[in-house]
Parts: sequence; structure tokens; C-alpha cells
Amino acid sequence: WKHCEPCNQTGEHLLIHRVDEADNRLSVGDPFPGGFSTTLNNTDLYAVEKEQYLGAKCQVRDRPSPWQFWMVMLKNGNLDTLAGLCPSNGRKVGPFPHESRFPCFGTGCMNQPLMYHNYTTLKGDRLSGSFYGTYDLDGESHLHEDLATTKLSYYSVTWEKQLGKGGWKFHHFLKTNKKYPWLMLYLRADAHEGLSGGYHYQTRGMTKI
Repeated sequence: WKHCEPCNQTGEHLLIHRVDEADNRLSVGDPFPGGFSTTLNNTDLYAVEKEQYLGAKCQVRDRPSPWQFWMVMLKNGNLDTLAGLCPSNGRKVGPFPHESRFPCFGTGCMNQPLMYHNYTTLKGDRLSGSFYGTYDLDGESHLHEDLATTKLSYYSVTWEKQLGKGGWKFHHFLKTNKKYPWLMLYLRADAHEGLSGGYHYQTRGMTKI
């Protein structure tokens, strides 16, 4: 096990984060072990290699094959058809006129969300952690308001487990609004080998098929 921060110790149990904040913040142009210089500045290929790098750090030995991680996936269903940024079935598609089936409030409608990460901690015999945030980039100051009345989009994922008993429990919460009417929040357990939905490269998950 590699020692990394943050970590905490309770009794005889030591919690170690194999992926740290420096790993999470790797971005296009940042080198990392095993990465190829030819893809360092290619946004699409860099994302593939980073995911595989983080997965390798989390890999668990198992039979018949090792597995890597559960994947929490956030998706923004807005599509700026005039931007020509999104491929279709792995092929580049140029700009095309707006269609009603693709919501978009204007330039920037496909933005990534604000995300806040509470690293998994160990308290007594309980492990827990969370992600939460909003797609409204000007909404940071409203994140802790009453979600029943605020007009903010919002998502959260929390996880917990009791040491030595049972499995992980995941709790999801997702709230849309007028600007972001089509948001998605998945908990994925990909197959060990082969292509997975939306990806045109080999992936390795934890499902034994």
C-alpha cells in the first residue's frame, strides 16, 4: 500500500487513499506515470489514459480477473448543436441546427458542474464520504440553502460501509432546473473487458462476466 494524504487512523485500522488530490487534478498537458507524450495535449485521448491510470492505482486482485472501481458518472443532457463538440458513435459530427430534443439555453449550456469532494473517512467502524455540487456556475453561495425552495440544480452522492460487515451503500440525489432540465447520475459497475456504453475503448470494471 502506498502512503498518501489525506488518511486517518482509528485503532488497528488504517485508511489509505490510493488516489490523492494531485491525481484527481491531473489535466491536459500534465504528465503522469505510464502516459504517452503523443496524447499529452489531446483532450479526448488524455481523458482515456487518465481514467486507466487512476483505475490501475485502485486495482484489486481477484479471481478470475482483477477489478478496479465503481464509477459514479454525471452527465449534462444539454447539447449545443452549433458547437459541433460531441461525436456520434465515435465519429466527429459537425454543427447542425438546433433540435427541440436537445435542450440548450445558449453558449455554455454544456458546462461541467461545480464539484466538491468529501474524501472517505474512517470514524469508529464506519467508512463514509461524498461528492456534491451544482451545474449552475454562479450558484456556489446557494449550495447550502433549502433544496426544496432554491432554483439551483444540485446533485450529491454519499457512500458508507461498516467495517467487516456487508457491502457499500450508495445514496444519490439529483435536482434539475429550468437551465438544466436533463441531468443524469449513474452508479456504474463496468464489465472486466470490452466496450462499455458511450465509450469506444476497452474498459475494465468489477462485473464478472
